Amino acid sequence: MNRIIVLTVAMAMAFVAAVKGDDPTVAEVTHQQLQVVDGDGIGTYSATDKVSVTGIILNNPEEMLDPNTSTSGMGGQWQVYIQGEGSDHAGTAVYMAQRYVYMGGGVYTTDQWYSEMFRMNHGPNTGYTFHIGDRVRVTGWYMFHNGKTNINEKHKTDAFYDVNVELVTPAAGLPQPETITLNLVKDADNQFIFDQTRATGGEYYQARLVRVDDVNITDPNDWAPNGTLTVKDKTGRTIPLLLGYGDGFTRYACPTGQISIIAIFDQESSANTDGYRLWVTNYDGNGLVLTDRGHKRGNLPGDINSDYMVDFTDFAEFANHWLQQSPGL
Repeated sequence: MNRIIVLTVAMAMAFVAAVKGDDPTVAEVTHQQLQVVDGDGIGTYSATDKVSVTGIILNNPEEMLDPNTSTSGMGGQWQVYIQGEGSDHAGTAVYMAQRYVYMGGGVYTTDQWYSEMFRMNHGPNTGYTFHIGDRVRVTGWYMFHNGKTNINEKHKTDAFYDVNVELVTPAAGLPQPETITLNLVKDADNQFIFDQTRATGGEYYQARLVRVDDVNITDPNDWAPNGTLTVKDKTGRTIPLLLGYGDGFTRYACPTGQISIIAIFDQESSANTDGYRLWVTNYDGNGLVLTDRGHKRGNLPGDINSDYMVDFTDFAEFANHWLQQSPGL
């Protein structure tokens, strides 16, 4: 009996080793290569175990999803969009969650989760804090989910599955948003346009920064952090608008009348061929263009030294500059 138990354990360990692998394959790919889909909208990339993509950060993760730890649901969550450059007309979401209990994965403790958040938000060895507009290289595992292929930890908390972010060029600058009209992504019946080749329709703009002009928000009463609203153009076409967790959605009222929107063009649908939406993570209250304008991270009121904490260090810096005047004013 003991021999059977030992043999069973050995076989189980061998299976885990085979699944986990000691040397996962990895390749540097374009976002377009990673995001290839079939006729059902399902991702088909499978050439390697891991991928490495380079592009521009489009959002602050703490303004897109709630990073705070929790014992329910997915717990804290973290996500950034990386947009390809030049001819690489695509982008990729990089995603993490504290709790994967509903997907057979692991759960980070509070301390582990905050440690992971620090690791993902800062350059290795330098401590540099990543910002919107930085050019970075992301290397990690990938998984298809609801219409797009994300880079993630395959719902595992083991360090073997870590995603790594490296700084390539600081402050490279946000890409110019592509101006689109809703007829480019929705047909005359107000149905989303899906193109397997990703040359037109929603797939063409997925995970990229876009600008939509001359539209209005039809349901301003739903204006709130993490709220979902509807945007409508003059032809009657509509598209969902998801708001992030930026404090602008509590500090300022919903803009009214005809406005412009600069947003990340996202997709979230179990059908994989629809579910496109605009995602704005913060708002500065200007009333004309709904966008986050690349807010600085750690912008708590009173956080003078931008270390993501309001404390006596901020007070000391404030006192040190009391009544000083900027040159030329």
